[in-house]
Amino acid sequence: AYRWQLESATDPAGASIGALFPGPENLLGVEFIDGQLGVTGGCNRIGVGYQVLDPAQLQLGQARSTMMACPPPLADADAAVAKFLTGTLQAEIKGETGAPMLRLAAVDGTALTFKGQPTPETRFGGPGTRAFLEVSPEPCQPPAPTARPCLMVRDRHFDEQGLPSGTPGEWRALPEGIEGYTPEAGVQHVVRVNRFETPGAAGGKPAVHFVLDMIVESRAVQ
Repeated sequence: AYRWQLESATDPAGASIGALFPGPENLLGVEFIDGQLGVTGGCNRIGVGYQVLDPAQLQLGQARSTMMACPPPLADADAAVAKFLTGTLQAEIKGETGAPMLRLAAVDGTALTFKGQPTPETRFGGPGTRAFLEVSPEPCQPPAPTARPCLMVRDRHFDEQGLPSGTPGEWRALPEGIEGYTPEAGVQHVVRVNRFETPGAAGGKPAVHFVLDMIVESRAVQ
């Protein structure tokens, strides 16, 4: 299965739709799971049922969304993508198996092009679990060199309205970091992630992998 990351978006006149690109930390995309088209990388979780009318055409149902309060760039992106995901879309996949491109076009000529990437579920061999982590602006020292920055994190909890709940967990080191996340000096983030486990080597503990879904809070720290 593939997750599709938005590469370009144009309106009927061929102009780029800037609202769909809220920033480098929030790259919009879509994924298709069990007859549902879900939006990734935004603020709210947006989903819509779909039917394949023929190999090149999708019929979309009524979009559904959570109701978290979002800052203007993300709120505008949510609104723009929800507006696009209505009615009938023309769908076309091009490119090689390892790097496919998906183009979705509305009746009015609005077109979104996505780059295909294997989903974490495909790479890690199963579904992940949703979690929230607070990331300290102070990095940790990994016991050995790692591909991603070593992070200090603690668990956070939020209710269905997106409001903080419960007590944060204890700070702990995350030597392998979070896939897709780049820390900022002097900035403390709360991130929404998907947590995956893979079998450990020689019967050891399972390896845990965190994949960034989105940044939900940012706070400058002196």
